[in-house]
Amino acid sequence: MAKNLSTYRAVHVVSKGKLELAEKPLLDPPAGHVRIRVEACGVCHSDAITVDGLLPIQYPRVPGHEAVGKIDVIGPGVEAGASANASASAFSAAIVGIANTAATAIS
Repeated sequence: MAKNLSTYRAVHVVSKGKLELAEKPLLDPPAGHVRIRVEACGVCHSDAITVDGLLPIQYPRVPGHEAVGKIDVIGPGVEAGASANASASAFSAAIVGIANTAATAIS
């Protein structure tokens, strides 16, 4: 379950090749989404080339989009089966604090 936190820590890219540890705002999920407390996240070649400045991105950006963790907040309109005690894996915006319910929930 959520622990009433308002921020989370993440390493983000602030400019070409420069990474920094940052406190980011922890957002509540919008309707139809869940928030995942990320326990592990892969950083693949597409993330690495954006860090290297080979693809245009808007800074700052948190690299990583292959995340695994636990659902800690369920947004309005999420159907039964998305339990706060479930584990989840996502291939999208989990790293910025929100994942779509397309994430695979595993009880």
